[in-house]
Amino acid sequence: MTTNERRNWIINIENTAAVVESQLGWEVVKSVFERYGAKNICDLNPKDLPEIFSELYAIESDLR
Repeated sequence: MTTNERRNWIINIENTAAVVESQLGWEVVKSVFERYGAKNICDLNPKDLPEIFSELYAIESDLR
């Protein structure tokens, strides 16, 4: 994964996590991160970024 790709995934995760957090609370976002062994966005493994985004996006989509 290139630096630009990683940055884009992080931006997408931050944006989606912000929506989920605003509607459901930090605990929901934190639970997704913890399933991937991370406490926060800085701890995320680059190989997991697409899956983490997908999970958060699915939660966000259910809010609509």
